[in-house]
Amino acid sequence: MKIKTNYHSHNTFCDGKSTMEEMVLAAIDKQFTHFGISSHAPMPQNPYFALKNEEFSAYNQEFLRLKDKYKNKIRLYLGLEMDFVSGFVESIKTKAQNEYKLDYFIGSVHQVANPEFEIKSINDIYNTWFIDGSKQETYDEGLKMIFDGDIRKAVECFYTSQMEMIKQNRPDVLGHADKIVMHNQNRYFTEQETWYKDLVVALWDTVIQYNTIVEVNTRGIYRKRHNDFYPSSYWVKYLVQKNVPLIISTDCHKKEEVDLCYKDALDFLKIAGCKQLFYFENEWKQEKIENFE
Repeated sequence: MKIKTNYHSHNTFCDGKSTMEEMVLAAIDKQFTHFGISSHAPMPQNPYFALKNEEFSAYNQEFLRLKDKYKNKIRLYLGLEMDFVSGFVESIKTKAQNEYKLDYFIGSVHQVANPEFEIKSINDIYNTWFIDGSKQETYDEGLKMIFDGDIRKAVECFYTSQMEMIKQNRPDVLGHADKIVMHNQNRYFTEQETWYKDLVVALWDTVIQYNTIVEVNTRGIYRKRHNDFYPSSYWVKYLVQKNVPLIISTDCHKKEEVDLCYKDALDFLKIAGCKQLFYFENEWKQEKIENFE
């Protein structure tokens, strides 16, 4: 059995540039056997990058249409990339299972809260450090405004948020675990610093405790915003040694990106000694890595 999987994809229902059907057709063209639809989930403040709550029904209906239309060509699964913001009381796990009835969901942290600022309302959620996006200036300004430039405290909050998310919400997949480094570019800290490594190891300890799947995300490489995977090659080797469940994701936002650097990640995992990868087929399963293509 040869399989090719990608469960992290975006489309025009959120900040993607291609329609859901265009993404599915591209996945078929690139010979994916399993493909997940995972737009950014609705959030109370309706950020520009997320699916609007009132559009979820249309999102779900379009997914079901495509799942039936292409059922003889590809296995499609319904997911969402769900944001977790520490201090903002909302169970993304409950929403995933009860409201959205997803096949799976990716848990990610894009916004980092300072615990000194209590989030009491939806408007307060804007008082967070946005670590993603295309502009390094947003990263720099947020660090200064939310954390008074204290990079160590800010990074600690980023990793603590991910650990809190895993403990509280048990996401199927942890999204781009060390994306905090993307806009850093070794300016505020280096990934070799002991305090930083200790934080990442603490995250992996939580991942192992809760048996969370970690994605090897290729987007930083092909977008030329980072020179490595998320998490970095160093940490991928660590996860392989610890037998942490892994998948490969391209985090694609347009049809041309559905398999970019996918083979690079697969080849690297083989060299790193990875023996099995996980895939979703109504439930999470594992398969020998040589059966992935």
